[in-house]
Amino acid sequence: MQATLTKTATVSLWAAIVYTCAFASAAYAVDDAGSGNDYQAEQEQNKKDAVDRVVDSHDFTLVLGVGRFYLKQSAIKSARRLLGQWGRDAGLGTGWNFDAPQWQRAEAVLLRHASALQAQRFDHTAWIGETWYDYVSHGFDGEQADVIASHFQTEGGRLQRQLLDWYMGETMLFNYSFTDRLDSTLRGSEAELLELQRATQPRIPVGDIYFASKYPDAFNFVAKGPGFEYAKMMAIPLAGAFIRHIDELAHDVDADLATRRNEVQPFLEAHKAGP
Repeated sequence: MQATLTKTATVSLWAAIVYTCAFASAAYAVDDAGSGNDYQAEQEQNKKDAVDRVVDSHDFTLVLGVGRFYLKQSAIKSARRLLGQWGRDAGLGTGWNFDAPQWQRAEAVLLRHASALQAQRFDHTAWIGETWYDYVSHGFDGEQADVIASHFQTEGGRLQRQLLDWYMGETMLFNYSFTDRLDSTLRGSEAELLELQRATQPRIPVGDIYFASKYPDAFNFVAKGPGFEYAKMMAIPLAGAFIRHIDELAHDVDADLATRRNEVQPFLEAHKAGP
């Protein structure tokens, strides 16, 4: 009997040890997994904060100004092309042109629809910030984004960021000018042109900035590493993304205006009826 009790106690002791070890291992595994998840979440939040700081450091004014000027001209050209075609279809003759009062009323209707689409998809800055965020987030890790954001808070970095924003606006303006899609003499877009000119004037770089001697850190920033890659990203893929967004909106505005024949039909009929 004593031997049996001793053997039973020994087995129970080993069972307790095995159970305790197994439970402890599982507990440690859960703790490790939890710590890993917490670390991952912290890293992701740190990256998001850094990318937000990069995007928030930029000035969207010239992107918006160039886009508004082009979109207004594109809408005007679409409206006038459609009104001309509809007028020919209705046999209105050469008197149906921009100077005709009924034409101007019809054009105003079409341009209101164009403005409504533009307000929904362009005039706010959310689409710019979201696009910028996506490109920075996919192109850089959290540490690199933090380096870029921190650099833009320095004196030399602030000047460099202003130049990058200027070049972004110039790139977009050059794209539309070089492809003959902007006409400074087009009637109806004077307000947008003036707005762009007023926005541009205080942002034109004046004087030389000797980064190599006065701001060596800024010089090194764009010469290598994350800064060099960031400048390339802004100059090509990010500018391209902005241009594509604007072009797609211009195409959609044109398609929308093409469906508005019935809304302007009364103006065509009024012009045909005469004074």
